[in-house]
Amino acid sequence: MPLVEMTVPEGTLSEAAAEVLQQRVADSVLTAMELPRTDFFAAATWVYVREAAKGLATTGTGRPPGVLVVVTPLEGFLTPERNEALAAEVTRHVHEATDPDTVVWLVVNEIPEGNWAVNGALTRRAKIDELVAEASSRAS
Repeated sequence: MPLVEMTVPEGTLSEAAAEVLQQRVADSVLTAMELPRTDFFAAATWVYVREAAKGLATTGTGRPPGVLVVVTPLEGFLTPERNEALAAEVTRHVHEATDPDTVVWLVVNEIPEGNWAVNGALTRRAKIDELVAEASSRAS
């Protein structure tokens, strides 16, 4: 929680560029969800970058596709306004890592409470809110 999966055409990113992009996108997702950047939330935010092999992904025009970013948070953390800000930030990060002409698709798939488990235990909104409150009290 949250999970981000990015699919990029093969050869689009160097390993170093992928690492920077992963961190920037993770930070943007935490910000959009209004979650603190604590060790816990940083460790619980996973960003995968997968390369689509040449020839296995294409557009209807035969051009290579852009970058697909799928963000999967628990339901209720993102509003339409936060989604819009997240889309703009993620697009900026992808353009900085690739090319300003790269098409960036962002899809947000919210998971309803009770449909997400980690290590066999359901992740509940109340527990996340408790962790956010603890982080806020330590920061004060």
